[in-house]
Amino acid sequence: MPTAKPYHHGDLRRALLGAAWEILEEEGPEAVTLRAVARRAGVSHAAPQHHFATKSGLVDALATEGFEAFTGVLQAAWDGAVTERPTAPMQALTAVGLAYVRFARGRPHVFQLLNQPDLGPDHPHPSSGEQALAAAAARAFGVLESGVRTCQEAGLIPAGDPAPWSLLCWSGVHGLAMLLKERLIPLGPNADEDELTLLVLAAMSHGLLSRGQPGSSPAVPG
Repeated sequence: MPTAKPYHHGDLRRALLGAAWEILEEEGPEAVTLRAVARRAGVSHAAPQHHFATKSGLVDALATEGFEAFTGVLQAAWDGAVTERPTAPMQALTAVGLAYVRFARGRPHVFQLLNQPDLGPDHPHPSSGEQALAAAAARAFGVLESGVRTCQEAGLIPAGDPAPWSLLCWSGVHGLAMLLKERLIPLGPNADEDELTLLVLAAMSHGLLSRGQPGSSPAVPG
């Protein structure tokens, strides 16, 4: 008979999430189960219940960390572009869009997890884990909305509620990210996906410009 594995594992919660991350990156969201995570972490099958009563609780915690990483990537893209060209917020917004698509291409299993329709609270009394996940997702969208607001303040995007413009930007980059991730765009063997992304983002920038602004779209970062 195999020897029972111990319940205690130092920082058990961190060990479980670390194991979940490994499984997610290697095999995808469907492979993340309490038993698989316990096995990878080297603890008993019952040990995860000390921190995650259900698989949903574990997945919510994993997705929360995923959104935090995603937000960091988007914010870094904005900050880097603004530092380089402080007076060109539209280029910074383009940099955020490029970072969004690159994240989806570079970490497809994480991106898939963040876009699972069953994530987040779907009832009037969400748990603390569900609330943390919703807040993390809102922060990711907030990077985009903040960029749109900055462009509005510079007169590059029409003034008013930034939400519709943010939704337009999000729809565009998310749609492109999904098309590339699922290989639904017929690209040649030597196609440059960054180049295609920048072309689409340049067209979006052109469409976002306020009336009365120059007719050509802003230059996109090379």
